[in-house]
Order: sequence, then structure tokens, then C-alpha cells
Amino acid sequence: MQLRRQRRSAPRAAPLPDTARSAGEDFGRAEIHSHTRASDGMVSAEELVRAAADAELSVLCITDHDTLPELGAAIELGSQLGVDVVRGEEVTAAFPPGVHLLALFIERPVRMHMSPVDTVDAIHDQGGLAVIAHPFMPTWFASMSPRGARALLEERAVDGIELRHTAPVLPRTWARLDAFYAAHRERAGAALGSSDSHFGAHDVGRVITAFPGRSAADLRRAIVERSTSPLTRPGARGPTLRMRVEQQYRSLVWLPLERLSGRVGRGPAQRR
Repeated sequence: MQLRRQRRSAPRAAPLPDTARSAGEDFGRAEIHSHTRASDGMVSAEELVRAAADAELSVLCITDHDTLPELGAAIELGSQLGVDVVRGEEVTAAFPPGVHLLALFIERPVRMHMSPVDTVDAIHDQGGLAVIAHPFMPTWFASMSPRGARALLEERAVDGIELRHTAPVLPRTWARLDAFYAAHRERAGAALGSSDSHFGAHDVGRVITAFPGRSAADLRRAIVERSTSPLTRPGARGPTLRMRVEQQYRSLVWLPLERLSGRVGRGPAQRR
């Protein structure tokens, strides 16, 4: 999700767990939420992998909207550059309000426009991890409100929540999100961070998930064991205004037309 120019202040990172602070070189950095031209990103998967390597990331999760593109070449390039590439998807749940959930470590696309509960079930049915994406944004769509997140967690536990992200938020949002996480930690899963990258080298790795280990398998284990931490990093200059305008057109015009045509969003049916 990319709405408008980001606020100047970066999101305040949650404290690193003791395991992360003491891990040194065994401490990995993952971008868990990123997009390519398969949806509303502005770079190819291979360009994104190169940007992740330049940002010294060890794991890159590619999570295009409502589609699971062919990533064989990106995975091969990542193996050459020291970046494990994870297949994922940012799934749009039923309208209204069409909130977004990340599906990580999946092999098949998850169908869009199911209820959040059915979306979580569909992710778990194929052994994936379900993550609440960029919660508490001041919008009626895409982002879960506190009420919506509570309703989901009453029905299903998830594997993680983006406790820090780069989407626009109102003042005191991070304090509210921290309080929500403290109250619902058992059902909300791991504390994660993401850049929601759409521009490759211009924005990947600004907010990352830190975890013990280096590999994709280590990341998955850390999410399951809740030994992750969101971490804000100094990054490259953001995209130009022209790039942002072009991305907004892709997000708000091109991608909805792709959904209407059936070229994205038609994953397998959910569990019954």
C-alpha cells in the first residue's frame, strides 16, 4: 500500500530483544513486504533483489497484491547475491473495507475478497504465515482498525503484525499500536517491521524485521517463535515526485482494472 508522500519522521522502532542485540553477525535483516511490476510496484523482481542486496538484507519477501508471480529468476539471482527470496502475497480481503493481509511462505495464490477469517484460513491451509499488514492507518480501506483487528483475533490467531511500517499514520499511532500488541500478543503473533517497498532501491529496507539467523528458514522459525523485532534503518533518498505519481496511477487505475479483468486475484477457493 502506498498512498502519498511519507511523513518526514521515521516510525520509532520497538526495542530489540536480547537475542537480537547480542547476535552480531548472526543477526539477520528481512524485508517482509515489497512489490514489483506484477502489481503496483515500479521495479522488476530482479531489480528488487539487487536493491535488497545493496541494502545488506539477508531475506526479501516479495508480496505483490493479489497475485503470485513467477519468481524463479529472482530466487536464482538472490542465491548468487546472498539474499533469500520468499514467495508471498498481499491479499485484499472482502469489501468493505478490503483490508490487507500478508501471506508469507506460500506456493499458491490466495484468492482475494474473502473475509479476513477465511483469508487467514486459506493462508494456513497451505502452510503459509498470516500477517496483519500496516494496521491503524487513517483510512477506511486497506488497513485494519483496532476494532477490525480485535474482531479478527477473536476468531483466529495470526502469525504476526507489522508493528512498525512506513504507511502514513496519525500522531500517537505507534503508542496505540504498542498498547494493542501488548494486550493481544498471544493472538497477534510476532512483532514485525516492513517498508512496504514499491520503488526498489529508493525505499527497500527502511524498516526491517530483525531476527536471529540469516536464512529464510531462520526468519520463518523466528516468526513462529516470536523472536523478531521491527527496526528502523537510515535509508536512501525516497522516490521522486514523478515516480510517486506514476506509482499512484499504477495502484489506483491499472491494478483495479487488472482485478476486474480477472488477471489477478483469482486464487484457489478457501477452506470449507
